[in-house]
Amino acid sequence: MPRKPLTEDEKSIVREKAAVAARRIMDEHGAEKVTIRGIAKEVGMSAMSLYTYFENKADIVTYLQVQAVAELSAELSTTAASSNGQDTLVAELGRSYVAFAEEKSGEFNLAFRTEEHGGVMPTVVRDGLMQALRPLHDAVSATVKEARSTEEVDRIVAGIWSGWHGYALLKQAGCVVDQTPIFDAKTAAATFGAARATAEVAAH
Repeated sequence: MPRKPLTEDEKSIVREKAAVAARRIMDEHGAEKVTIRGIAKEVGMSAMSLYTYFENKADIVTYLQVQAVAELSAELSTTAASSNGQDTLVAELGRSYVAFAEEKSGEFNLAFRTEEHGGVMPTVVRDGLMQALRPLHDAVSATVKEARSTEEVDRIVAGIWSGWHGYALLKQAGCVVDQTPIFDAKTAAATFGAARATAEVAAH
């Protein structure tokens, strides 16, 4: 008698077990030691069966990255929800971002991993990061009163994010300790929004 196909919920349970095993291997031995065969052994199934749930190692890493980005997104959303106000929100979000990188360094570094993807972040992970940064985008839009194009707001957000991310990496490397170069939206607008004015002057 043919085996009854697994339900979507049952498939999700298997995928999650495999993901947990992959993360355990990654934490204990490094990402390069994560293999379909090794994961299958951890969860008590054949490698061939595991290919039913994941196409390859990169697919598993992507699954883990989506989870890591979701954690970051939750942290930033919580910060935004409990903020003291728009004037301080950008700084609060920055502190939350840096704290996540420090306290959950494994998840943080995993979120930006590209080695299994040919050096390019998977679209689903990149889209998740953009969603995670929505509180920052909204804060910039609300704080910078001057009329700004969508492209300019995006540039300001990218500048602030670069400051957060660069500082987090420098802190991980022990290059900085207590310095916290977190832009407020107005300073960032003056810094990165200037690119528009410079381009317009050059064009004329």
